[in-house]
Amino acid sequence: MQNDEKTRVCNIDWLEVYCLESNQRYPCNAEYFERAGYSVRQREYGTRVYKEMFEILNSDGDPIIEIRRNPASGSSDFNGLVEQSCHIRLPNWMLYQGNPVQFLQEFLLKNDYIFKRIYRIDIAYDFELFDSGDSPARFAKRYLAGRYRKINQCFLSAHGNDTWSDCKWQSLSWGSKSSMVTTKLYNKTLELSESKNDKPWIKTCWMVNGLIDNPMSMTKRNNLGEVYKPEIWRVEFAMMSQADGWLTIEMNHANKPYKQTIPHRLSMFDSPDKLWQRFQDLAYNYFHFKVKTKKKIRGGIVAESLSKVHSDNDEGWQRKDRCPDKILFHWDEGHKFMKLSAAPSMSKPSRDDESLKRKLILYRMSHADQKVRLACDTLIQNIERVASLRFVPLGDNKDRLALQHTLAAKLNGDERAAQDILQEMIELLNNKELF
Repeated sequence: MQNDEKTRVCNIDWLEVYCLESNQRYPCNAEYFERAGYSVRQREYGTRVYKEMFEILNSDGDPIIEIRRNPASGSSDFNGLVEQSCHIRLPNWMLYQGNPVQFLQEFLLKNDYIFKRIYRIDIAYDFELFDSGDSPARFAKRYLAGRYRKINQCFLSAHGNDTWSDCKWQSLSWGSKSSMVTTKLYNKTLELSESKNDKPWIKTCWMVNGLIDNPMSMTKRNNLGEVYKPEIWRVEFAMMSQADGWLTIEMNHANKPYKQTIPHRLSMFDSPDKLWQRFQDLAYNYFHFKVKTKKKIRGGIVAESLSKVHSDNDEGWQRKDRCPDKILFHWDEGHKFMKLSAAPSMSKPSRDDESLKRKLILYRMSHADQKVRLACDTLIQNIERVASLRFVPLGDNKDRLALQHTLAAKLNGDERAAQDILQEMIELLNNKELF
């Protein structure tokens, strides 16, 4: 079923990237943007990681971009950051205006920022009922009562109200603080009803897309013309900095794994259609439930009696993979589902190299001589290039690994043609006797 933009809303709700300031523009501080004609509001204090934090404002004085820069060398998080490191985030209201990803891309390009990775991006899907017709509130209650079981993300947190007559669950979240992806289902109408969380831009977005008719009263007319106050719920996926790429895992409901991985970049989210595709991918993997089903009893009265004894433990229930799916969403026909993959775990870094890199960074910061700074940059880049090889696994990324080795060979003075070196590396990595 195609996404009905008039009855449900899919948006980005958090967008933050990690970048480096280019050598030509450095330092991109508040004064730099003021000289470039931007209106800037600087905070008097920074953060635990960055010394400086400021906002770029529009003509109405509203923040449109938040920038944190100038790493604090004394911070425990300094390792891995360099002098040009910065984090750039769009305020929440900007994410509901036009195309926020394109706006951020243009800002980075205009100011020569070097994009490194998406630090965090949240995709939010707002709706009144699931595609199957299920009420989110009733679904949450049945899930916590044990009627359904979730695939992936076993760590659960639940919040609600315990009244004399009933328990009303308002928020369910899965995943831990260290998870690459966290999942949340919650009552967004209830959250917006609290004065501290009032976000009129979200209510306006709901009205434009037909979830409500009146953003002031948060009401809507049903098919009979009667006014009622719908409960809008939200499924939200937060993707953290560990996310590295997207791997195709299914095509037309037939398992067909692909080796090619698409990088986790802003271009994966730069249009409403792509955003809806990514939501389907995430929901397929992280909002997947099974109907808890008992095992079929064979053997007559005695076997049935024994099954009742085990009814409260796993012995009386089917395994998850044998239970039927709980249908909540209807996917686009022919959609190629993709799975988000994490950056490969690092091997243990060389402590000597890390110590040398840190000293070079501090040495560079304390010298104004351009020749000294250039020499430091060259050494730092070489250390980082060697260290980056630890992040590249074999298998699907052999081409990437071969290319990195080729670059390293050329930079180290290999006089052979790059294509010859690359071909040699590919043949070496494809040697099954060695790898």
